[in-house]
Amino acid sequence: MRALLTLTLWLVSAPPLAAQQSGDCNDTAPALPSPELMRTLTQWIGAHTDYDITRSLRTPPSVSFCMTGETIRYEGHDLLVDPELRAAYDLSARRIFLVRPWQADNPNDVSALLHELIHDVQPLNRDWPCIGAPEWEAYSLQEQWLQARGIDPGFDWMSIYMWSRCPRDVHPD
Repeated sequence: MRALLTLTLWLVSAPPLAAQQSGDCNDTAPALPSPELMRTLTQWIGAHTDYDITRSLRTPPSVSFCMTGETIRYEGHDLLVDPELRAAYDLSARRIFLVRPWQADNPNDVSALLHELIHDVQPLNRDWPCIGAPEWEAYSLQEQWLQARGIDPGFDWMSIYMWSRCPRDVHPD
């Protein structure tokens, strides 16, 4: 359950891929995001926030590819990659998972990477009241990046609002 609560998602309508089992979401995909792309996206985050991006520029998070139906190790637990998942950030491992197919020349795919890079920068720059709270900002920045390229992401803002809300601390009498 913890993995589901801590999962940071970027959702898009994507056709399901053939299911496969793998324990480690291997890095054998033909084209990992280039260091230049990672640096450019991280610098974009720095230019559009007041966040210190120094650590992410010096030592970017690792990136792995996985497929829908694959089981990955995420936040210390096994997680089945759902058909709606496009990317995820494992905070404890500083690891970004990108779901195949992913291409560096596809702005929607690149925006999924941007979203997860935002999550790499966020915890070092401010305190968040709960694990979901950073989602609103990450989606807002992702939308800004896509709109600058003439793309309407069509995000479901009501769902994003619900994901980014913190549970209330209610104690019955």
